[in-house]
Amino acid sequence: MLVRRQGDWLSAQVGDEIVMMSAEKGNYIGLNAVGARIWELISSPTPVDEICVRLLEEFDVAPDVCRTEVAAFLDELKARGAIDVDAA
Repeated sequence: MLVRRQGDWLSAQVGDEIVMMSAEKGNYIGLNAVGARIWELISSPTPVDEICVRLLEEFDVAPDVCRTEVAAFLDELKARGAIDVDAA
């Protein structure tokens, strides 16, 4: 599956976190350090497997936990209109 950013989201780094806002929808999202890293990783369309590989290299997390948490996070971003996920 390929993840790509969608919409007019503006983002700003605040320490290790990112604050995002959609002017079009009037929504905002606060991302912790891991969420912020995922947002950085999808600056261009990126496969979900690649996101997990990078996070496993950078954070102390078990592979199955990483995959589950990434899927849940991406579902939330998709529900808010921040990303689109395609079959690759």
